[in-house]
Formats: sequence, C-alpha cells, structure tokens
Amino acid sequence: MTRYLLFTTTIIFCFMTNAVAQEQEQRRIVLNEKQFKESFLETVTVSGGIRAGFMYQSLLDHVDIHELYVNLQHDIEDQDAMLCVNMVSRDGRYSASWEYALGKQTAGSIAVNLPSKYQAQVSSYSTDALVVLAAITKKDCASGEMKYVPTSWGEVTKSDYILYVNSGNTDTIIGIPGESERIQCSKINADSTIAYDTRCIIAKGILDEPKSIFLVRKNFGNRLPNVEFPVR
Repeated sequence: MTRYLLFTTTIIFCFMTNAVAQEQEQRRIVLNEKQFKESFLETVTVSGGIRAGFMYQSLLDHVDIHELYVNLQHDIEDQDAMLCVNMVSRDGRYSASWEYALGKQTAGSIAVNLPSKYQAQVSSYSTDALVVLAAITKKDCASGEMKYVPTSWGEVTKSDYILYVNSGNTDTIIGIPGESERIQCSKINADSTIAYDTRCIIAKGILDEPKSIFLVRKNFGNRLPNVEFPVR
C-alpha cells in the first residue's frame, strides 16, 4: 500500500511539473524577423513622441535582448487583445517596433525573444538608455486606444515604475486624479537626450489598479494640454 501511494504521488508530481513547464513555455513571445522592425542610424536630428517608455527599475547594468519581459498586472479577457510595442534608445539611434496577437492571458510576466540584427549595439546601452513602451489594445495597434503595461529588462522585482518622457523645453510633473500631491519628474543628465530627456519615478502602489495618470506640462510658465497615460 505504501509503495502504491509513493508511486501515485510520484506520477502526480511529475504531471504537475510537466504542466508548470508547459505553462511557462506558453508564456514566451517568440518574434520572427518579419514581425520585428528595427533600425540603427549613424546620425539622428529629430526627436520622437512625448511618451517614450514605461518600465520597472532594472537590476541589470546593460540591456540583454534575451531578458525583456512584458508584465501584465491583471488578467486579459479579450480574445482580440493586441500587444503593441515601441522601443527607442535615448540617443535616438536605435528604434524598434512590433505587434503581437496576445489574446486572453492571465496576469504575470511574459518573456520575449527579440530577433535583433544589432545585438552588439543594443547590448552596449544601459537599461535606462534603451526603453520600451508596451500597450494593450483591441485588434489594431493603429486604433489609438492604448492601455499601457510595464516592461522590464530582467525579471520583475518589487521596484517602482519609471515613465520616460520626451519633455523638450517643458517642465513636467505627474498628476493623479483624486490625489492632491503631484509627482515631480526630473531631467536626465546625459550627453544625448534626443528621444527622451525626463524620467518620472512612480511608486509601485500607485498603479496597483488600472487608472489614467496625466503628464502636466508647462513651457516657460505657460500651461500646455495634459497628456493622458492610461495604465492597465
């Protein structure tokens, strides 16, 4: 009887181990070269959009293309959900974008395989010099109805978020609906800040639930329209 119980327990344990392994394998996005669009330029003279990246603080010193994670804080129930991702280096030389039919997913992190042709160049960037902006939308990444999710270089730790912003000549702070206190953003001290020049550190607990925060901007004292940043 004891041998039977041990044998049965072993079978159950092996089954559970295989199930976990299969689940982990399913939680990896493998992109092909046609899906992954990237460029590396020798000279850049123009800047990008206001929103540049939304990431957890990383423990890695430099970017590792095999260590990118997309972190879903809540379950996705929409079968038509699309993941829309843009990547940009602070100096504006490297950029990449890709889309992926995500579908229904449970909360948690998803590893990503990036088929980059510029691995040597990419790995030379520190983790705050090449940032990722990921969003969930329905069916079409051109819809404009984006809800942003944090990414990370390396596996997630219990760290704060960093929102990377291209503020130009504006002073930028973060406003949170229902909260009187504003989050101060700071200029990035680096030689080249073409694609983004400001970082805003947001405490992890602030975004535990889906909500919109707002970039509140002033240019030489003049208030500019707020920029919404909806977080899923």
